[in-house]
Amino acid sequence: MNSESLMGLESLKPETERKMKKTYRGVILSLLGGIVGALVVAVPAARAQSTVSTFTIQVSGTASSLKTGLPETVKFAGPVVITATVVTDPTLPPGVVVSIDGRGVVGTGQKTGTVYKNECEANLTRPFGPTDAIEMTFAFFKDAVGSYLASKTGVLTLSLTYDTTTMALTNATGAIGTL
Repeated sequence: MNSESLMGLESLKPETERKMKKTYRGVILSLLGGIVGALVVAVPAARAQSTVSTFTIQVSGTASSLKTGLPETVKFAGPVVITATVVTDPTLPPGVVVSIDGRGVVGTGQKTGTVYKNECEANLTRPFGPTDAIEMTFAFFKDAVGSYLASKTGVLTLSLTYDTTTMALTNATGAIGTL
């Protein structure tokens, strides 16, 4: 090859490079435009929905001295606050988070009149259905400094009813006992 033919090829090189860069630029801009367009037109993702219901119920019951080892039977009474949050998700079956606060329930010794406090609190995640039966334990102890170290066990039993159409908690009942 002579130098003239090489110069002819050299002069074509910048022209070819320019055409290729222009083509690549067009392809990249087309792809970016397509991606942006798809994001704008895309259907938003389905979101979880929730229904919150709160009930305050009065509960009562006894913890016998035979089951607790205490020198007296303890009679309990007071409010329990129940908050049920039913969550529906498009990809999962419905569930319910039940928050229970029974710290307002107070126990009283039947012989001595000793006051007993408790730690009746829980957050439970459960499958959603028309009814739910919950049985949970809680610690109770004398209302005195350090008495929690000698705590005893009580049982709170709840019966919950839901409206499956509105997913709202419609009724709650409960009782207290021992294991």
